[in-house]
Amino acid sequence: MAILLAGTLASCSDFLETPPSVELDENGVFADRTLTEQYLTGVYAEGMPLGFSMSSSNTDRGLSDGALWGACDEAEDGVSYAKSNSSWNVDNHNNNSIDWDEDPRHNLRWETLRKCNTILERIDEVPYDQGDPDFNRRTKGEAYFMRALVFWEGVYRYGGLPILHHRLAPSDFAMLPRNTFSDCVDSILVDCDRAAALLPDYYTDVTKKGRATRIAALALKSRVLLYAASPLFNTNEPYISFKDPANNKLIGYGDYNQERWKKAADAAKAALDAVAASGFYGLYTDGTPETNYEYVWSTPDNKEVILANKKYRNFKVSARPLATMLPTWANNKAWDASGTFPTLNFVKFYQQKDGSDANWNMEGGDDLLTIYKSLDPRFEQTMVAQGIKWNDEVGEMDFTDGGTHKVSNDKTRHTLRKWTPRTLKVTPPLNSVTVDWIVFRVAELYLNYAEALNESMGSPSAEAYAAVNIIRQRSGMPDLKTGMDKNQFREAVRRERAIELAFEGHRFWDIRRWMIAEQEGVMQGKMYGLRTSKIIGSTKIHYEPEVFETRSWSRRSYLHPIKQIEVDKGYMLQNPGW
Repeated sequence: MAILLAGTLASCSDFLETPPSVELDENGVFADRTLTEQYLTGVYAEGMPLGFSMSSSNTDRGLSDGALWGACDEAEDGVSYAKSNSSWNVDNHNNNSIDWDEDPRHNLRWETLRKCNTILERIDEVPYDQGDPDFNRRTKGEAYFMRALVFWEGVYRYGGLPILHHRLAPSDFAMLPRNTFSDCVDSILVDCDRAAALLPDYYTDVTKKGRATRIAALALKSRVLLYAASPLFNTNEPYISFKDPANNKLIGYGDYNQERWKKAADAAKAALDAVAASGFYGLYTDGTPETNYEYVWSTPDNKEVILANKKYRNFKVSARPLATMLPTWANNKAWDASGTFPTLNFVKFYQQKDGSDANWNMEGGDDLLTIYKSLDPRFEQTMVAQGIKWNDEVGEMDFTDGGTHKVSNDKTRHTLRKWTPRTLKVTPPLNSVTVDWIVFRVAELYLNYAEALNESMGSPSAEAYAAVNIIRQRSGMPDLKTGMDKNQFREAVRRERAIELAFEGHRFWDIRRWMIAEQEGVMQGKMYGLRTSKIIGSTKIHYEPEVFETRSWSRRSYLHPIKQIEVDKGYMLQNPGW
């Protein structure tokens, strides 16, 4: 609980302004509009989700030198000591390692929540500024939004946590128990609504990019209600029961209610309606099916991005995060072992351009290049494979034995392209680019809506089909086949979500909320890559699928453990199975 009492004024910030000096006291900060805004900037720097691993030691370290995609069926992380490899994929956790295994902001989260409460308690003291008359109102909305977002970042990881809507003073010291999951969700939703009532739809001032808006608050509400309605939380039977079943409400609702899916559908629809009415946001469709998807993730502040983490700028291949994401041939030998290698398990999600499944033969074949050319255009905008061009500097990939781009730690023969714009040089003189970690974008809202509609209505409606098809159409893919039942449409939406939101930090958590981790080849079982070879006298490439790893999984990992150091104090119950 000492964490809950901590509250430093200084906080790191690389994306707007320098935070206030540690020499200033709290009264000094809230007597000055500029200092208050800098204090708020620190909340963003500490609280905004970030999927990139920017360090091996601080609160932006990711899974040590890895990212979430290496800890699920999306990919294999080339860094052997990344926590995806040394912890998740071998089911090697303990009750005190979660801040290193996945949640580096475990402690900082409570400091950030304290800062949000500090702002909400003192914002009305900030002098009125004629140059920015909406500052106090907007700042209050941002603090409500960040309090909701930061608390949610804890709740979907651990279940119910202590709700704190005021700062704790030394005289308030108490060992606060966990609130129920339902109470936590309700608290977050109230803050989303408060934020939405106070925030603008959009900022024309470029210095405000990366700050919360009304649309972001609605997007957060949509995500929260979607997760809350999902099988992990919305169930009569938890993944593992507490010894006392009365405590199961800490890790879920304790019952199943289909109405929760309707609330999720309504929230997604409200967010989509706000997107349409804003005039600022929408699916990006200005390019071609071969470029639209890539533009969304490679171009900051495009109209599809609702909110992004703008803390880090000017990425080079020789430095984090790209140096750990790219193989050694691409990062100027900065790391001896690096790279993100998508699995064949994941590649098989991509359909052919006509909407049918790709013709993968698990016994092998000589038509590898033909298969790749047949796939959904998003495939080549997400990853590279044999014969696919990286950019004009590097040319076509050759992952065959002895090939230019074959590296020793590549177990799959696929390399992640996403987050590395084609303009980025891999050989000196190196240049730099900026890509922002996307927190919310419009495509997610359509997928949220389709999933929730299907579950709430018991079968896919025309609106549910349309919400998926609009995303497929902008990438040149045909509409989903009609006549599906609830289960078939559910699987279609989950597949579409995997492809559209690939490597954006969603899959790792979707697997949990859907409770599909035990399925073969998802979080446990055989992970496949390819062996590839050239055929003498032919331009064809032979491939053979092979198991590069058999992963392990425990049901207890559907939620993270509460750190044992807190449990041992006697006021907080540990999650079941830990």
